[in-house]
Amino acid sequence: MNSQPPSHTQVVIIGGGIHGCSVAYHLTKQGLTDVVLLERKQLTSGTTWHAAGLVGQLQGSHSTTAFAKYGIELLQEIEAETGQNPGYWRSGSISIAVNDERMAELKRKADFASFFGIEAHYLTNSEISERWPLMNPEGVLGGIHMPSDGSANPVDLTTALAKGARMRGAKILENIKVEEVLTRNNKAIGVRTDQGTISADVVVNCGGMWARELGRQNGVGVPLHACEHYYLVTEAIDNLPSDLPVLRSYCDGTYWKEDAGKLLFGFAHFQARPWGMEGIPESFEFDSLPFIEDDVMEVLELAMNRVPLLQETGIRTFFNGPESYSFDGRFILGQAPDIRNYFVLAGVNSTGIQSGSGAGRALAQWIIDGHPPMDLSEMDPKRCEEFQARDPYLQKRCPETLVLTYAMHWPNRQRETVRNLRRTPFYHPMKARGACFAEAQGWERPGWFAPEGVEPKYDYSFGRQNWFDHVQEEQKAARQCVAMIDYTMLGKLMVEGKDAESFLQRVCTNNMAMANGRVAYTLMLNERGGIESDVTVARHDDDSFMVMSSISHTRRDYLHLRDNIQPGEDVRLRDVTPSYGVLGIMGPKSRDLLRAVSDADLSNETFPFNSLRHFHIGHAKVFAQRLSYSGELGWEIFITPDFAEHVFEVLADAGKAFDLRLIGGEALNALRIEKGFVHWGHDMAYTESPHQIGLDFACKPNKEIPFIGRDAYLARRAENKGPFLFFLRLRDPEPLLHHNEPVLRGGKVAGYVTAGAWAWEQGAAVGLCLLNAPAGETGRDAAGKGQFTVLVEGREIEADISLSPFYDPDSKRMLDREGQLPASEAKNSTLPQAPVMSAQKQAEDRVK
Repeated sequence: MNSQPPSHTQVVIIGGGIHGCSVAYHLTKQGLTDVVLLERKQLTSGTTWHAAGLVGQLQGSHSTTAFAKYGIELLQEIEAETGQNPGYWRSGSISIAVNDERMAELKRKADFASFFGIEAHYLTNSEISERWPLMNPEGVLGGIHMPSDGSANPVDLTTALAKGARMRGAKILENIKVEEVLTRNNKAIGVRTDQGTISADVVVNCGGMWARELGRQNGVGVPLHACEHYYLVTEAIDNLPSDLPVLRSYCDGTYWKEDAGKLLFGFAHFQARPWGMEGIPESFEFDSLPFIEDDVMEVLELAMNRVPLLQETGIRTFFNGPESYSFDGRFILGQAPDIRNYFVLAGVNSTGIQSGSGAGRALAQWIIDGHPPMDLSEMDPKRCEEFQARDPYLQKRCPETLVLTYAMHWPNRQRETVRNLRRTPFYHPMKARGACFAEAQGWERPGWFAPEGVEPKYDYSFGRQNWFDHVQEEQKAARQCVAMIDYTMLGKLMVEGKDAESFLQRVCTNNMAMANGRVAYTLMLNERGGIESDVTVARHDDDSFMVMSSISHTRRDYLHLRDNIQPGEDVRLRDVTPSYGVLGIMGPKSRDLLRAVSDADLSNETFPFNSLRHFHIGHAKVFAQRLSYSGELGWEIFITPDFAEHVFEVLADAGKAFDLRLIGGEALNALRIEKGFVHWGHDMAYTESPHQIGLDFACKPNKEIPFIGRDAYLARRAENKGPFLFFLRLRDPEPLLHHNEPVLRGGKVAGYVTAGAWAWEQGAAVGLCLLNAPAGETGRDAAGKGQFTVLVEGREIEADISLSPFYDPDSKRMLDREGQLPASEAKNSTLPQAPVMSAQKQAEDRVK
């Protein structure tokens, strides 16, 4: 297969596993044929060769489900194209539940599969036993059957992809080690190998468990680590049915598949070990790791109970091999943050065979088109902060990802490893007052507050969790009295210099030529008219602006701003996030509370909505912005860390007279959804245009300096295609919404819930949803017509759909409760039919 390495190629791919070969195959299939793939040893010799080969479509996100669905389509076609059989067997799969919560999760995943047109059926205990007679049915409540699932031979599939790429002109070269990715002026320009240098226009790191170290040489964070992963293969079993579906018992931590007259069964461990902490041996090729019986005994006993035949069957193969897991359970797919034309595809958490084809196609489309083909923001390498790409962090966090593979995928499940890294100035006083902390980007922030006598600990469920009643009280306080929340982790980026205004005019959709002391909500678009981010911008001085964004994508926003500074522009960018503690106060009594602790004029005339002022609270000089992410009258108060706890104590003491209540992220999330405020990454991303989300009010296409993406945005707005954002409320008060529940129009899938919560004011679950217009129609009005239901755990629940939020649609409570708005403010306060605002106030990203 080898030939002499060329001196130049358009694309060089590092790594000959399933992902590298998939990228090569799809690049050439789309017409980019000048491709070289380099493999340090032999194809598949890292981790691909020992994969179990399962191909399942019951996934948790839009992108991974789309990848898996396409993967099965390709498995059925690639032999006719290449002549190489990928070893695909369409056996179907059955996932069983042994408790009500697991059944709820499986039903929700099956609901989600319907959004993609993937067939999924509920099976009873007896129906499962008919299809899998070797299973002990004791305790099994039921399961989900996916007829189109199955398995493939990892080596044969990879060989087919490589053969398809070679047929179209790609060079696949084995036994060539890439020693360094070459860069110049922050751009990848090729690779240096042990057999010479190859210049290239694009470099793709598909190095698997070597990808982290390779990336680190160029300062590219690839946050993954190899972990030990076990499976066993029995001796031949007489009369073993060859048509057994793949069986998954998540609660037993085990999967089974028929394997040439034998049973292969593998584990999602209850404890996991990182591997290769001192580096991967240079000689590693088709290697396995020592099998440590104690590591799997607990799961093995459960497996033998679920399939009793294993108790009397010999084991032919005890296998332990390394698999790469990412720090947060999401893929690492996209362009490196600091090096142009350097792409990464790695860390797919032992799903390479089912997802590799789709992931490789997506990255190939990105390379060719210059932008992602779908919303891949959850996989963006830019989400990783520097500390999250270091070995001490990864060696603790990545094994937890492996453990959670078969664990319950609870709503708002919190990680347990590597916690308490970043604490705000309010951490200790809030902990003393009952805060139960959640984590985002290493920051500890209150999720909810436990009353006296209640343990501040998450007790997870797909139903009403242990914090449900307490969070209702927190919502009630924000709606009726006054509430206070820790906003410290709000991203704060200073944009400074004499060209700061003109720079922001170009990057932002709203008018940044505002007076000092004014604040504006704005979008940042890409050249395709898609929403790259939504932020709030405050003008502090003639040449000084603060750009505020969600902690979940502060780094991404920083990089977007940095990359748009043009040569010669006097623009300086600083991340000052940790330089201020921030407290948000909200509610109809928030003005009364501030007046009690400050001599500032808080009248609407002097301190209107979307403005900031400097004043004192207690002995501390602060500045505050009159904004609200809850939909109530509110302020965000910025304090230097040295005075932060003092200000907290002053507000807490004075707040007793106004029934002040501390609230956390769970309450804020419900408040913002009820008010119709959106969150980038959940309710929109770079694939959506402002007209789809109801954010035209934040776009000023006629301003003197046109913003990036203006013409594309106007063209998309004129075309008026969806999907479009709507507001949703269930008519039945019992079911809960989390996210990804399909929305049906007349019994047919029309869209899905992007975010959901139970709202105290509504007495029901509310959500935001993206809906498509019926076939042959366009426009938002058409998308909102009809009778709607939401699919929740297999049941259709009637729902109200609205173009306006269900809470205070005219925003009267947020804009003012004390008097007539001045004319200048009244113009800006009249929002469009669907008044939505940004979620940059840290509604936490939730990994489902």
